[in-house]
Amino acid sequence: MSELPITPHGGIGPLRLNATRAEIRAAAAGLRLPASGQHAESDYFAEESVQVEYDAAGRAQFIGVSPLPDVYRATYSGADVCDTEAGDLFRRIAEAEGGTHAFEADGYLFPKQILLLWAADRENDRLRSGQAARLIWGQVGVGTEAYRATVERIRARDT
Repeated sequence: MSELPITPHGGIGPLRLNATRAEIRAAAAGLRLPASGQHAESDYFAEESVQVEYDAAGRAQFIGVSPLPDVYRATYSGADVCDTEAGDLFRRIAEAEGGTHAFEADGYLFPKQILLLWAADRENDRLRSGQAARLIWGQVGVGTEAYRATVERIRARDT
């Protein structure tokens, strides 16, 4: 099982922000995360549980992971994002971010860390079979400044 620490402004494990597509694919292969799909601007690995979005220059601008605990363990500040209740992980990230933040189960972008939480749901709790399911984030990801700017433009357009 691979350990994938989530580092704001850096990446997730050896999958690094601003890396080329070839570098991302090599890092994923080194982790034994098989390719599971690709598009003009994105790659998916490990049953589409790892998503990498590229900018126009072909460099990684967003890397996100979804719960797949049998394949990898993604962590933020020591907390397993697949095994930490969504509210608890939100509070941990908010504390590191500083300022005031309101939990939103649909998703939240922490602008300083450029750390995205997406779709907290009980169906994402894959580690507690036979027990009451907890809210777990469907995806946790990190992005570049350009990614944050894109998200902010989309939000401004949609409001």
